[in-house]
Amino acid sequence: MAFRDLVGHQRPIKWLQTAVSTNHLGHAYLFHGEPTIGKRLTAIALAQYLHCEAPQIAPTPDACGLCRSCHQITQATHPDFLLVQPEDTQKQNPKITIDQIRDIEHLVIYRPLLGSHKICLIDQADSMTTEAANALLKTLEDPPDHCLFLLITSRPEHLLTTIRSRCITLRFSPLPSSSIYEFLRDRTDREASDARLIAAFAEGRLGSALACDPIELKVKLRQYWALLFGEQTASASRVMDMSEGLVKSNQVQEAIHWFWAGLRDLLLLTLDHSFSPTLYQDQEPALRRLAQQITPSSLLALIQELNQLERGQQRNLNVQIGLEQFFFHLHDQLEISHLPELA
Repeated sequence: MAFRDLVGHQRPIKWLQTAVSTNHLGHAYLFHGEPTIGKRLTAIALAQYLHCEAPQIAPTPDACGLCRSCHQITQATHPDFLLVQPEDTQKQNPKITIDQIRDIEHLVIYRPLLGSHKICLIDQADSMTTEAANALLKTLEDPPDHCLFLLITSRPEHLLTTIRSRCITLRFSPLPSSSIYEFLRDRTDREASDARLIAAFAEGRLGSALACDPIELKVKLRQYWALLFGEQTASASRVMDMSEGLVKSNQVQEAIHWFWAGLRDLLLLTLDHSFSPTLYQDQEPALRRLAQQITPSSLLALIQELNQLERGQQRNLNVQIGLEQFFFHLHDQLEISHLPELA
């Protein structure tokens, strides 16, 4: 994945290319922004260029993307490149452990075998344990000249302030939905209607868009519409069963995302009657009826409740109780009896 193959993010890419071409590359960078928007791919593109056997110098620095070193970087098998990411991804909140950080220490004490840098890419750096973060900090405080650290996170506030202060920070912004739609339409086999729906769902995250199955997406649209605005929320026992099911199936994070999208469309409709829903397009008539039953301030309170739920999940709090409260508050605000199912 060379720089030229990336979609968007021209500002951070230009910054990195300028740093390389002027020989002012820092020893540690922090790439932050929404999940799956291209931070990791940009880090890999930089690592490929620094180790490329036939790099392009003009008009802008870039890797060939074809040589053995470029392939080894992509596969994380290059001897001067180490990829660190959370272990045991089956857990609800997987962590980067101190043993993984010690692997970095073993890597950086030796000079590069093939290239100019020893490169360590730490994906989801915010998931480091306290012990791991403190161990990394010691390395960042006195890094060897031949080392480059690339930290990636969607939650920079969860990193130690002292780690952030030792990194050059580059922010990655979500892509315009139009850019994702055009990419899917022109460079994949998606139908135009599916590409438009996926682009709306991805919210500027190309990685999410590429991983999205349109058939599964439409199924989830129906599923989460029923959970959010269906008649289940009128029954306390159903609400508790529904909340327990989401927790046990490890779908809370996904549910929060879908609920947030539905409430966002509803909020925008309450503020602007000319707005057309971006995700729940087939339910526009039902959303317009709902928009007449609720105030923008009530919707903002519900969205804030979802944000608190997300933070509570990250801190391993009792999210089932939080979900139950959210559904009860939603029902109180909307006084839902029954809405049509998604067509």
